[in-house]
Amino acid sequence: MNFLLDFVAQTLRSVLRLLMVAMLGALVLGILAFGLCAALLSVLWSLLRGKKPAMFTVFQTFRQASQPFRQGFQKAAPASQGDVVDVQAHEVRQALERPEGH
Repeated sequence: MNFLLDFVAQTLRSVLRLLMVAMLGALVLGILAFGLCAALLSVLWSLLRGKKPAMFTVFQTFRQASQPFRQGFQKAAPASQGDVVDVQAHEVRQALERPEGH
């Protein structure tokens, strides 16, 4: 009798555990599907308004910001010494003077 009760209890625990794993998997897949739908709707909305989708502009900004570090210091073009331009210096008095009202 005790063996039969242990067998039924073990079977119920296994079924319950499988049910919980299946529910967790469905929850994770539902969250992933919701995120994918939200991203697709965002892209479609941006394209309908004639703008670039925000996720692409963010990645483009990161790519442009990291470009100097990808090329390395050896590949950078050396500064040319022949491009020096001499200019006449003059003082700008308008920016230095304060208006009378202040």
